[in-house]
Amino acid sequence: MARVLSGSLEHLAPPALLRLISATGATGVLDLVTDAGSVRLGVRQGGICAPADNDLRSIGQVLRCAKGAYRFTPEAAFPEVSDVILDASDFLVAASEAGRIRRPSYASELDVDALIAGEVLQVSQALGRPEIHVLPDAPAEDPLEDLLSDLEATAPEELLLAQVGVVAVDPRVWRGALSQEFRRRGWNVELFGVPTDVPAEGLDLCVVHHQLSVTRTGHEEDWIDLVKRLAGRGVPVVWMGPLGDAIWVARLVEAGVSFVLPAPQGDATGEAGQRPMNALASVVDRLLRMNRPAVGETDTPRAVAELVDSLLHEVSADEALGALLQLAATELHRGAVFSVEDRAIRCRAGYGYRLNPGDASLPRGLGLLERTINTGEALFEINASGRGAEHLAAVLGVSHLPASTAVIPMGTRTGVNGILVGDRDGQPLPDLDDLTMFARRLGGVFF
Repeated sequence: MARVLSGSLEHLAPPALLRLISATGATGVLDLVTDAGSVRLGVRQGGICAPADNDLRSIGQVLRCAKGAYRFTPEAAFPEVSDVILDASDFLVAASEAGRIRRPSYASELDVDALIAGEVLQVSQALGRPEIHVLPDAPAEDPLEDLLSDLEATAPEELLLAQVGVVAVDPRVWRGALSQEFRRRGWNVELFGVPTDVPAEGLDLCVVHHQLSVTRTGHEEDWIDLVKRLAGRGVPVVWMGPLGDAIWVARLVEAGVSFVLPAPQGDATGEAGQRPMNALASVVDRLLRMNRPAVGETDTPRAVAELVDSLLHEVSADEALGALLQLAATELHRGAVFSVEDRAIRCRAGYGYRLNPGDASLPRGLGLLERTINTGEALFEINASGRGAEHLAAVLGVSHLPASTAVIPMGTRTGVNGILVGDRDGQPLPDLDDLTMFARRLGGVFF
């Protein structure tokens, strides 16, 4: 990274800016220009070069300003003024105390008086940084289905499955492996025999499955009315059937069908029918995602987005993951990142929790997490006594989670593909707006 990065402090306050630069391990010079004065700080591999006593006091005043501008020059030479390199959180504590600013909630136990007096000589770059554990990159395992079945039997209200209606004259194929595959993906299949049976509300998507053209003969208008009715309410319709009749396909398109697929040849449950059914699952997933809000783009000011993207340019996924968790550690005592996959929600890395590599996945459809996946909205309080929280706690390696637990989405233009979970051991959560903004933006970096 060599380009100069600049922006307004109205979008990113100085403390949040410093924590972000520190978490990414960047090196360079940071200039802050505010009504309270200007400050130049040296940054070495994410550590802040501790300034002299007088400078530290003036910096404390600058850090209070919400208006001004920043400019970060990567890899720029900076004259050394101290042998002390501080973690961003420790530096913010020192500057706050020196400038007589209220001690922030993320303060560490750094001896600020000793720092100001110039008595701290050792390098403290790693002080207060969490030990981050990255779990093996392993696929989800089948025992998740047992967990899903248990939840369906004991706490169905804690599941949030996408409702997929299927209209099929021959429903046998949908009562076995295919229905089970959809369930693993967090989709509940509801079967209907004729188009007039499909309800007016309650579906997220509808699949019409015909093996033969004769199925629609004499009832063409009923099928067209079904497509129009659902499409008019914004419910995607996938038509899987014979496509040899170009006029009929044109009528479906005009009615508002979302996607057409050829019907499997022969037995849909056999090997020949497996590929079309896999294609169908991919189409259903894509259409359901399209109906969800984009995450990470619209809520992030352009200058902040460019700063984050540039700081993490050419950084590996694991390094970026570590940067986010380092950033989270300035606000949360414990944190973990989950990837949202087709058939599971899998823990990738974390700190503070006793993560278990052998039991690091949750099934799709778990309401506690699925709500954030579907809406793109963060949660800052959970039902700590619910079964969903119980299973999430088990994956994180703790006996229970406090009600004050954050569930923050990470995403891209196509929706949520990751979740950051964290808490403060039962203490109230601080303002997490900046962390939420960064997490939303960073979803595309990891997954």
